[in-house]
Amino acid sequence: MVYTGVVSVSDGPRTTVSDLVGNPKLIPTRVIELLRNQFLGETILRDAGPNPNGLVAYEESVPLYLGADVAEVAEFGEIPIGAGGVGTPQIAVATKKGLGVRVSKEMRDENKVDQVNRQITQLTNTMIRAQAKALLTLLNNPLVPTIPASAAWDTASGAPRHDIALAMEKIGSATPTGVESDEDFYEFEADTIVLPKSVAPVLMDNDDFLKVYKDSLAAEDINYTGKLPNDIMGLAGLTTRAWPKDRVLVVERGTAGFYSDTRPLQATELYPEGNGPNGGPTETWRSDATFKRAFGLDQPKAACWITGILTP
Repeated sequence: MVYTGVVSVSDGPRTTVSDLVGNPKLIPTRVIELLRNQFLGETILRDAGPNPNGLVAYEESVPLYLGADVAEVAEFGEIPIGAGGVGTPQIAVATKKGLGVRVSKEMRDENKVDQVNRQITQLTNTMIRAQAKALLTLLNNPLVPTIPASAAWDTASGAPRHDIALAMEKIGSATPTGVESDEDFYEFEADTIVLPKSVAPVLMDNDDFLKVYKDSLAAEDINYTGKLPNDIMGLAGLTTRAWPKDRVLVVERGTAGFYSDTRPLQATELYPEGNGPNGGPTETWRSDATFKRAFGLDQPKAACWITGILTP
């Protein structure tokens, strides 16, 4: 029997593994729901729209100003033309990634709902980790500026606020490569910081980080809340377990790079693996989650790494 409105395999005591096999959309619907808004790359990067063939052409580090300044023009004088700057041509190639889960006849007959739940959780966690790794690979580009921490943040002389301010200034004062003018700034403005989840205990013991959480800000003290504040020096704070433990990223969200889908995230209905009764010769049913996505880093100077935040 199909129960309308049931999304989770544990929504309602009457939902059984047999129901899940009988309603093939329940498991993929649950997978998609769990993965919604969970990909770090979709927060840091901008959506460049779909691509039809798995290839995205773009230009890297495009200047934001014309090659000539606005000129004074006399009456009857000809208005000059300013040549537009171009970036380095690049191509992003989409890669297909996927992973599936199985439901066995034994799981159905013995109603092992917990095993099905565990597989769904493991699948979604693995997909989230894969996307975070792809984002990290993109940002581990030598064109992304890097500054060392003035001192490791887990030492008495660690100054995370000073280091974050330097990274923000590095982004704000970025200019196109080879440009000598003090006027042709990209005018990027950092608005986000990405930290490894493991940095929270370090900052709980860092006096430089904690010194501002007094008076009206006392309720945001990490020692009181047990978690990093949502706003750190005006930057939206994001955390991930897939990040390296020794570095953080300061970035202008939606500017440094993009993602483009050839195939958006999808999950198939539960289907018999062997195309026969009782799940075919292997007596299993499966659902496959896949996506095909290209990543590009077209303004690498809109981001800045801070490295060496932990003692080696």
